[in-house]
Amino acid sequence: MDPARLTFLAVGGLFGLFFALATPPHDPPDEARHHARAWLIAQGRLGVIGEAPGHAASVPRSIVRLHPAAHHYSDEQLASGRLPPTSPRTGPHDPAAVRAELRGSLSRYDLQPVLYVTAYPPTVYAPYVPALWIAGALDLSAAAGLLLARLFGLAAWLAGMYAVLGRAPALRWLLCAAALLPISVFQAGSVSGDPLTQLAVFWWFAEVVRAVARGSGALGSVDGARLLAAALALGLVKPGYAPLALACLALPRPLVPRLALAAAALAAAALPTLLWASVVAAAQQPALFPGADLAGQLRHTLAHPFAFLAAVAGTTAALLPAWLEGLVGNLGHFDVEIPAAATALGLAAVAASAALERNALPLPARLLLLASFFVTTLAVFAMAYLGWTPVGSDKIQGVQGRYFLPLLPFALAAVPAAPPAIRRGLRVAVVAALVAVLAIAATAMVRTYYAL
Repeated sequence: MDPARLTFLAVGGLFGLFFALATPPHDPPDEARHHARAWLIAQGRLGVIGEAPGHAASVPRSIVRLHPAAHHYSDEQLASGRLPPTSPRTGPHDPAAVRAELRGSLSRYDLQPVLYVTAYPPTVYAPYVPALWIAGALDLSAAAGLLLARLFGLAAWLAGMYAVLGRAPALRWLLCAAALLPISVFQAGSVSGDPLTQLAVFWWFAEVVRAVARGSGALGSVDGARLLAAALALGLVKPGYAPLALACLALPRPLVPRLALAAAALAAAALPTLLWASVVAAAQQPALFPGADLAGQLRHTLAHPFAFLAAVAGTTAALLPAWLEGLVGNLGHFDVEIPAAATALGLAAVAASAALERNALPLPARLLLLASFFVTTLAVFAMAYLGWTPVGSDKIQGVQGRYFLPLLPFALAAVPAAPPAIRRGLRVAVVAALVAVLAIAATAMVRTYYAL
């Protein structure tokens, strides 16, 4: 078995199972909303919940009240000034009380209306639907159904990433290391829209790398179909990643066929995103941040074309350290922190992983992959600026470090390979560093969430 794939299964499976079993219900980011949305989809309600007529919905009261949004902030976090002064705070859990929540019934007919859950396409919840069907058939409690959904989602992520690693002829260790960052494994062990999104983006990266590595003239119809299928997957997960389809420009083909394939891939990725955006808009969801107004912000941007770029620069300067933390191991609702040295170790391990094997990609292709990273990053900022940020604000709201996790392979593809003589030792060091950071994050989670 390939060492990178074996390492991923062993390390990702072990820590993913730990996070799935040990994390209290609804303590991962927005898991309460994802849980409610997955339940609605399992009942056949695929649309978006909102204030427009015909878009109301209700979910079992036991899901809504399973656990309030977790905010286990320490005194140091509240005193740091990085959190709003009115930030709520919840106490640690009693392990026995968490286990007790697994007993009982869902009470599926005792419903409570919900105004907002999530606006992501239903495809990102596909792994959880069978689990919630089984939980409903067995009349399991909300907590037990959530746990079963976590296990189904983790299994789907492990199997999907294992298959993706097999598709990548180069930079396999880079994909493996990025997938094994604590935030990635933590999310894979929860009910979330992130694991399938990461899987789709990594699949696209692997297919592009495979096509580039084959060289000019070797791309057949089957390979083109795989590329378009992977591009379509970009449009069926969390929005914002469709511009990665432009990575097709890295293919070593004549200019006209390359442009045609890039246009087809961009259309395959962008059209589902745009169609789903129209569905979301029709639902009239409440604004996530006071003052946010997509139409008003668009008018402001057209009148002040450099305001958006200034907001990107200012927000990046202010939040880059927090984003780096969130990219590695700031778990939960930003309430589980790991030491800065552990964050640096995780980032260094991922950067070094790009040098663990001979890079079969020519330099122009690697630079184009890096360019697609920057274009997509701007797209993520633009979505947050238009959809979440108050009109005219000089700071962009809602952007989190974990949003950049799927983009890491594109950002680091240009890293040159290490000399062959040191690759074996470097590989051991990378794996050891990732295991150490995962262990630190797991320990921090337990200490933060439980009264032991």
